[in-house]
Amino acid sequence: MKVTAVLLLALFAVATAEYKIRTQEDLMKARKECMEAKKVTPEMIEKYKKFEFPDDEITRCYIQCIFEKFELFDAKDGFKNDNLVAQLGQGKENKDEVKADVEKCADKNEQKSDSCSWAFRGFKCFITKNLPLVMDSLKKN
Repeated sequence: MKVTAVLLLALFAVATAEYKIRTQEDLMKARKECMEAKKVTPEMIEKYKKFEFPDDEITRCYIQCIFEKFELFDAKDGFKNDNLVAQLGQGKENKDEVKADVEKCADKNEQKSDSCSWAFRGFKCFITKNLPLVMDSLKKN
């Protein structure tokens, strides 16, 4: 009985844990890990740093990897809107506008795309609509 209670409390704590805002340092670590995992070339990384993202399989899966490491996306359930709002809206008093933009871009994969394409589609929408906000969210910390 005690073990069950401890497990339930642990699960509740994980489920209610607040999202941790990611920093530039976190991005550098995630880039390195995802670059290795997805076999991204240094030349492609240089393009990515300039926010140039070609629509190819390596890039799509690299973006998914970054989003998963930042806890912004899950291959099964899709986008984690609350985490996206927290990351992109940091420092903003009123996050309603950020939330509305996130909801426009974070689709439910009605197209039944693979998870890399799904994450990439949302990412492209975010940077098309909010590139300054995306860039700011990574510089603040």
